[in-house]
Amino acid sequence: MKNRTVTTCLHGEMIEMMAPEWIVRARAICNGGQTPWHAALTQVLKFLPHSESVAPDTPDGVQVLTWVIPEEGGHYAEFCTPHHILDAVWVPEKAEWLLFRTQYILPFLQAHAAIATANSLQRLLQHVAPATQAQIPRHAEHAPLPAAFLQAAQWGAGR
Repeated sequence: MKNRTVTTCLHGEMIEMMAPEWIVRARAICNGGQTPWHAALTQVLKFLPHSESVAPDTPDGVQVLTWVIPEEGGHYAEFCTPHHILDAVWVPEKAEWLLFRTQYILPFLQAHAAIATANSLQRLLQHVAPATQAQIPRHAEHAPLPAAFLQAAQWGAGR
């Protein structure tokens, strides 16, 4: 989202449009730095966001927050990591919401679920397959596996 525009999904196309007044009001509320962006947006819209996440509270985690815009204003979605908003899209037409969800939100979540699964498997292999450890790069940002998970993996490997 740019300062004066918002990415908008309109008639199946992504375009930049002038930010609607509810975004302008939310920006004004959070400009002082006292109110976080999501809290300001929730305050202006008077609607708590719906949250869908994959691997929350992990470095691989992603989240999609969606708000219903009052007065037939459609929906607003933000694609986030634990520390950043990756992209934000306004879908002003209610009839386009299901198509947007199936073409953008669900594939985003599915792709990140696959990444999180692959990274979990990689971490697991680092702990239970010492013969292949040299072939598997270790990533410092991955937290150690829980002890119960390690024990189950070692038991499954016959150790």
